[in-house]
Order: sequence, then C-alpha cells, then structure tokens
Amino acid sequence: MTRELQVDIVSMEGAIFTGRASFVVVPGESGDLGILPGHAPLMAWLRPGWVRVDQGSPVAEEHFYVSGGMVEVQPERVTVLLDFVIEERELEESAAERRARERENLLRARVSTLEYAQMEASLYKALNGLQGAQRLPRRNRLR
Repeated sequence: MTRELQVDIVSMEGAIFTGRASFVVVPGESGDLGILPGHAPLMAWLRPGWVRVDQGSPVAEEHFYVSGGMVEVQPERVTVLLDFVIEERELEESAAERRARERENLLRARVSTLEYAQMEASLYKALNGLQGAQRLPRRNRLR
C-alpha cells in the first residue's frame, strides 16, 4: 500500500489542483468521505461543501469550496470533478475586498447623510414658510 494518493481536482474551467496527498475529505451526499491511500474503488456524488486535501502536515493543507460534482476513488488516485469551485485563498481575498467595499460605502453613506440633513433642513424651512403663510389672514394671502 502506498503512503500517498494522486489527487486531481478539475472544474469546467480546467485543473484546479494536481498533487500528492496523504488524506482527502470530500462532501459526499450522505456525509463527508475520508479517503486514505489504498481506499476501495468508489464513485459518489458530492453535495456543496469543503474538499480538504491533506498533504502530510497542517501547514500543507488545501481547502476548496465546491458547489457539487462527483468523486472517483481508486486505491492510489482521487479525481474530483466539479461544477464550480472556490479556493480558500479566493474566499479570503473576496472577504478583504468586501470589507474594503463596505468601508467605502460607509464613507459614501456619511456624505449622503450630510446631504440628507441639508435637504431635510431646507424642507423644514419651506414647511415653516408654508405654515406661516397659512396663518396670515385670508385677505393678505396671494390669490
């Protein structure tokens, strides 16, 4: 029995990951599947979730979020065929970009709040002017 598996993760866009691993976890339809070298042959549908490729140490671990697909397991090879995949690094970058957009929107909102306050003050002045005009005796009103 070999101590490593050849792992290929492929989406419609092309190869996502190719390399050796000591352990792979995929999100099977009925639960997570842990795959070690020498695993019995198997094909299974995948549900949305995380694929973990353990390359022998916690530092050398890859994570991919998948929307679904299939896995084919052979004693020395795991092939994951996916519809859509996001690498963990991309999620971290997306989160950083999202936080930057949120900060930018907050700054814009502050400017918008100031503009809103100015418009609101103008509206109150206009309303006060109308109320004053309504208090005038009928003969002094504009016709």
